[in-house]
Amino acid sequence: AEYKWIGFSCENRGKEMVRAGGKAMTKMKTIFAVIFLALLIPVLLKAPESEAKVYQGKWKNNTTWNYDTRENTLMIKCCGKMIDDIEDCGEHSGWPRFYKSAQKIVLVKGITYIGSGAFEGFSHIKKIQIPNGVTQIGKSAFEDCYKLHKIYFPETLKSIENDAFNATAIEEISLKNIEFLGESCFSGSQLKKVHILRKNKKIGAYVFEGCKKLKKATIEKGVKNISDGMFCMSGLKNITIPGSVAKIGEDAFSYCQNLKKATLHEGVKKISKDAFSNTALEEITIPSTVTQLGKNAFRWESTEKSSLKKVVIRSQNIKKWGTMVFGATRDDLVIYVPQSKKAEYEKILRSTNGLDFHAKIVGKKW
Repeated sequence: AEYKWIGFSCENRGKEMVRAGGKAMTKMKTIFAVIFLALLIPVLLKAPESEAKVYQGKWKNNTTWNYDTRENTLMIKCCGKMIDDIEDCGEHSGWPRFYKSAQKIVLVKGITYIGSGAFEGFSHIKKIQIPNGVTQIGKSAFEDCYKLHKIYFPETLKSIENDAFNATAIEEISLKNIEFLGESCFSGSQLKKVHILRKNKKIGAYVFEGCKKLKKATIEKGVKNISDGMFCMSGLKNITIPGSVAKIGEDAFSYCQNLKKATLHEGVKKISKDAFSNTALEEITIPSTVTQLGKNAFRWESTEKSSLKKVVIRSQNIKKWGTMVFGATRDDLVIYVPQSKKAEYEKILRSTNGLDFHAKIVGKKW
């Protein structure tokens, strides 16, 4: 009897364990189902947002656009000249502002002019190709496109207006067909080198201002002027200025604190105010053709910072001297002047020019 009871007890307990196990499995399945749904619901809710949406519209009669949210691409079609987009304090009057999140801009062939401010502040654009047929890029068209590092210009492009590519990441450009460069059009960019051509007939002020990575600039024979502030605060290390350049503008190379060598060829006539102030030049030769030296032309702000050790003035025809041409000078500065002009030039340099008396002035027969 005792054996049978024990057997009966074991059998019942076995059945109970099976039933308990079944309940546990059911409970686990329920838990997994709840977790799965918890993970799935946000995905299901988010799914419609990830679907591609294409917005489109028309602007100023001759321009149509569409924006693909999945590709983050803004496509522009324009027949002729795009209307300028600088209205109402710079607010875009065309496509809505949130399209500035676009990562790609496609300009369809047919456009001849990219309007002022058209893509200003499109901070996610990395590269763009300007289609053939475009002859002009308007003011601030791509200003503050901080990630824009590649730009392809067509052969038809002749004019780039003020601030067009100001504060971009552009590293390289070709100016071979450009006739006009507007004021500050590449200032603050990441350009590493530039080649100025005689075809670039008109160059505005401060075109390459603040281009810290700009180490090399080539100025072709035939270029007539270097504009005000053209390379100021850039990273240039040396520069050669051909004799075709009649005038070096104000602040043209000022605060180029890596500029250690400047070669000025015969033909240069005017070196303007602050043209080479606050640079790292250690010596400079002023050609015989120079007739004007502007105020602070080679000046450093203090003797402690001044690097200029040697100046050779070959010109015997300097008619106009600015004050403080060489400014605060080093103790070991030597200035060589034509022997026939030594008395005249020394008087000017010592008095109205404020040259320190420790600087030596030596007469030479050229």
